Amino acid sequence: MVDLGVEIAGVYLKNPIIAASATPTMNAKCMKKAIDAGAAAVVAKSLFGESGRLGRRYPRPRFILVHWKDYPGYPKRLSPCFTLHSLEECSPFDYEGYVKDINEAKKLIGDDGVVIASISGSTLEEWEELCEVVNSSKADMVEVNVSCPFAAEMGIKMGAGAVEMAPEITRVCRKTLALPFSVKLSPQVADPIAVAKSVEEAGAYAVTLAARLSGILIDVETGRPRGWGSVGGYGGPYLIGYGLKWVYKAALKLNIPIIAVMGVWDWRDIVSYIMVGAHAVQSATAIMLRGYRVIGEWLRDITAFMERKGYASLKDFRGMSLKYIKTTREVERATPGVHAEVKYPEKCIGCGQCEVSCFYDAIKVVDGKAVVDVERCDGCGMCVEKCPTGAVVLTKP
Repeated sequence: MVDLGVEIAGVYLKNPIIAASATPTMNAKCMKKAIDAGAAAVVAKSLFGESGRLGRRYPRPRFILVHWKDYPGYPKRLSPCFTLHSLEECSPFDYEGYVKDINEAKKLIGDDGVVIASISGSTLEEWEELCEVVNSSKADMVEVNVSCPFAAEMGIKMGAGAVEMAPEITRVCRKTLALPFSVKLSPQVADPIAVAKSVEEAGAYAVTLAARLSGILIDVETGRPRGWGSVGGYGGPYLIGYGLKWVYKAALKLNIPIIAVMGVWDWRDIVSYIMVGAHAVQSATAIMLRGYRVIGEWLRDITAFMERKGYASLKDFRGMSLKYIKTTREVERATPGVHAEVKYPEKCIGCGQCEVSCFYDAIKVVDGKAVVDVERCDGCGMCVEKCPTGAVVLTKP
């Protein structure tokens, strides 16, 4: 029997999956659903300070799915080739209501899961005030959100604007909070790892990497921004590589746990994050689009993977990929004799996809079959990646 448990800042999680701060965790009832589905922890929607609040009403619409309907099998498909553009904003509760909802969530969940409060302030005084608010709750842990992808548009100093404040915010939270906390950082700064290191030195128990990007979409027919008309959160599963990059870089520098979040869609994404050093992994988009039940599917697949590989616990493969990741300078540049080969001509359907993208004029479709000119072939691998049937492979001498 494999052990999926992990400890972060003295808080035990029964598995590494955390439902991130978003609509699926917007109130106690929703948080209970996530835990019942198998999540080890839930992060409540962020409680903003009063200076950053726009009231308790959400814009409508607040979600735009780009390319979600563009693929065969919609809406049942599970292709990760889409963007979720959103304006989630903060918790709808005021201070008193937030504490009441956190306490209700803890009452409903009990020992079955961890309830993580989330706070976002504009000034150091407000951060201290928010710390005192969640101190009066029954939360198990806190996420210090200095990275909301659209908060800066509302005048809140976050993301790139909070770089210089992040250590000081962390010191305030370390001094005032009665609970362990993770600082959620933005990837939209010059050096996220330097910021991560600064909050570690300031007293953070853990870091969460990373918040979503911010973006905007334009309707070319009208020239107006799509949806609600402003910058909002921007991302999707295609950003998994971007998220993995920052987690692995952080794992090489930090001595505190890392909670990964960005681009999770498949159970392999969760395993990948752990392999580059993450202790736990958050997801919001996948849960929003696939439902809470996807959490149970991930857990079954991760368990099966660990049993197949002989891993008894997450420690057996946490950080295992770090030793294999090279710097760009270390990548071998001159590999002689590598070229494309139509190894399985019987599979070739003569579609011409390889020819379209060969800028060395090394592969042509002749009489319905692809043919490679080895002398021209650069070995770049594009034809192999595009071949829909696997007829073309790269061959080494």
